[in-house]
Amino acid sequence: MGTALLLESMGFKCDQALNGFDALDRFKAGKYGAILMDYEMQGMNGAQCTDTIRKLEATTGARTPVIGLTSHNQPDIIRECLESSMDTVLPKDCQSKELFDVLETLMFARSKN
Repeated sequence: MGTALLLESMGFKCDQALNGFDALDRFKAGKYGAILMDYEMQGMNGAQCTDTIRKLEATTGARTPVIGLTSHNQPDIIRECLESSMDTVLPKDCQSKELFDVLETLMFARSKN
């Protein structure tokens, strides 16, 4: 099952971006409870996109939870994701419960602020 279908089955509404630039445009145009950011995107990778999102948020004081998804397990890729201010990084093949737990934790923490 694809990630979007999985999330929709959990009750989440999903948008899907075609590439990093599309993800950034969608972020600018909408309001999201959380973002699942693929590391491997054309044009701009997920870490670069997250870094740009964080710079845009710095002017507003907002902070959208960003969960990185990657098929890489190299420490330098994971470090790059975390240094871009992703909240956490999960493997693309993580269990659905793990993804749901992370989403619930980050979104609950956000709603309390």
